[in-house]
Amino acid sequence: MNTMTQDTSTGLWNNKNRKIFFWSILALAVILRCIRFATVPDGINQDEAMGAVDAWALSKYGTDRYGTFLPVHFTAWRYSQMSVLLAYCMVPFIKLFGFNTVTVRLPMVLVSSGAVALVYLVGRKLFSERIALVAMLLTAVNPWQFMQSRWSLDCNLFPHIFLLGFYLLLLGLEKRRYLYLSMVFFGLTFYCYGIAAYSVTAFLFVFFIWCLWKRRLKFREGLLCALIFTVVALPEVIVLVINAVHFGRTISTPLFTMPYFPDSVRSADILLLNFSFAQLGKNAWALFSHVFLQLPDIFFNSIPAFGPLYHVSIPFVFVGIIVFTIQLFREKNIEKQTQMLALWGFLVTGIWVGLITYEVNINRVNIIFYPIILLCAYGIGLAVRKWKSCGRWS
Repeated sequence: MNTMTQDTSTGLWNNKNRKIFFWSILALAVILRCIRFATVPDGINQDEAMGAVDAWALSKYGTDRYGTFLPVHFTAWRYSQMSVLLAYCMVPFIKLFGFNTVTVRLPMVLVSSGAVALVYLVGRKLFSERIALVAMLLTAVNPWQFMQSRWSLDCNLFPHIFLLGFYLLLLGLEKRRYLYLSMVFFGLTFYCYGIAAYSVTAFLFVFFIWCLWKRRLKFREGLLCALIFTVVALPEVIVLVINAVHFGRTISTPLFTMPYFPDSVRSADILLLNFSFAQLGKNAWALFSHVFLQLPDIFFNSIPAFGPLYHVSIPFVFVGIIVFTIQLFREKNIEKQTQMLALWGFLVTGIWVGLITYEVNINRVNIIFYPIILLCAYGIGLAVRKWKSCGRWS
């Protein structure tokens, strides 16, 4: 790891050139995502249309299309609900520019473009400037990231908000104000996708146990983080609880509404609530086949000829994961090891989602792709370094 984090300020990788690379890659990403984004893909996804109508109703009346005042979770198909944060992000654009495909898809275009820069920042923090730029370029032209940026599906906001929280978490290990801010965004993931309840919570719990054990965090700091996270996520948590226990009625407040869904079937998607080893095996195969083998998935999630990450990336992904895991256990510097553990936990959280969630497709397990892209870039860096038979790229 030490050799991978060394950069020089001379030659091809001087500061001026790094800035040129960064802005060029970001411009490429924005251009690719903006070209005809309102018309390609043609038509509107059914979930996209449903969230858009709810956003329009919120912009007009402050309710969803059923008349529920500022819900923290949408009724959607009645038997199958929808997260709300993306629809709330559409509201300002609808108010300013009207109700059309552009205003419905614009939030995802902007967030996805910003996430390309965020991958660079995370990669620079964890690895080096060079690997960060490789990861950024991989993200800019990544089929999964490109596809999801053009569909306004509620679940696809989840990995971007988690990635932002993750970056602030890394910064927060040095400056606590970023740590507390990261808890706000981790809490907001609960309004991006219901999966956050058993993925984000698990990630933060394990990571903070580690930080307390290694004295990277004081107990009162961890307690304050838990409080901020809980306050932000609490309305959605209450929705999950009242539906899990069949509370029987919606809870209304002057600020928002926490709805009860009597016809919900969502709990059937969670293995922990309906455990069987047979289903666990099916879940594991769905995860491995769609993510690591990149076999075909639903047409609006990936491009069959390329896979979610490009088929050629598979060897680099495995090399990156294996070597990174070995380095994690060998690392002696606790500060660096904690940062590495965070990325490893990010990956494991994605695997956990794939195992626990019913036969995932790409959009259900979308949280796994950012750590895979970063580790793919790391694998490419290792391959180049091995090829040049020296400790740094020339």
